[in-house]
Amino acid sequence: MPDPDMFVGIDVAKATLCIHIDRPADTGEDGQTLEIPNDAKNIARLVRRLCKLAAGGCTLAVGFEASGGYERPLGQALVEAELPCFLLDPARVRAFARADGQRAKTDPLDARLIARFLKAFHQSLRPYAPDPVAQRLAEHVRARRAAVDQAAELQGHIETLRDLALRRLAERRLAHMKASIKVIDLNIRSLLGDNGPTAQRFKQLMTAPGVGPVVAATLIACLPELGRLNSRQVAALVGLAPYDRQSGKADRRRSCQGGRPNIRTTLYMACVSIIRMRRGPLKAFYQRLRDNGKPAKVAIIATMRKLVVALNAMLAAGQDWRSPEQPT
Repeated sequence: MPDPDMFVGIDVAKATLCIHIDRPADTGEDGQTLEIPNDAKNIARLVRRLCKLAAGGCTLAVGFEASGGYERPLGQALVEAELPCFLLDPARVRAFARADGQRAKTDPLDARLIARFLKAFHQSLRPYAPDPVAQRLAEHVRARRAAVDQAAELQGHIETLRDLALRRLAERRLAHMKASIKVIDLNIRSLLGDNGPTAQRFKQLMTAPGVGPVVAATLIACLPELGRLNSRQVAALVGLAPYDRQSGKADRRRSCQGGRPNIRTTLYMACVSIIRMRRGPLKAFYQRLRDNGKPAKVAIIATMRKLVVALNAMLAAGQDWRSPEQPT
């Protein structure tokens, strides 16, 4: 794609879209900001307007933030119109605003900020390419996680109840919650039962040690970049890359920070399963670290990092899991 000369930032809300069109510098025109309802009719009008700009000789790039799903109709319309568009991480955009000294936050300012962020970093961003199956899978994974958390909280509440009537009522709610989790699991299996690319990624992940259906579905839904980054990038994205902490004569221990908490939790549970195995390359790696005097927490984090790096390489190559003992 040629380098864009016009950047469009869109701040997505439930009811409205605030759009800022950054005009090319050589035109001498100021940028334009407008606000429209976030519905199918107005999204179609916006896409037609952007297509006219592109047909007039401008090379466009459109950026919008992830907004809890409210951005999906806009993104789908832009992709169908073959307009280059980018789904941006709100945390990165906000950090860019702080670095630039922008403290105020309104929809027009956010739209302008998104356009400026896109102009600064578009060369390092990946175009938005929605996967309908992965999007539905993400909804199921979020619903399952919420149901599991509620069931655990309800179980703890039941143990403290002394009133029999309240206890029976809570137990019925818990049984209903567990049944809902089973239904969600069946739906996830159904979504991944075809032979599409998402189902193929799911099957490949399932060949790895410690990776069951829940872990594989969570990785696909919440870490779509898996298999498309290098080892350092994927470790940093998950929050498993140790960062140096040195200043002057002070040289503190390196630490991991940031990343996606739900993915770290999922990988932690996978590594707990690996540690309980009798044998395996990752089990041996963990045990070697412990034998060398590493604390259990450090050894687990290192095993988590080794696992996600291996899964990333596995999906990048389009291959099933291979342990070092297997012939290549």
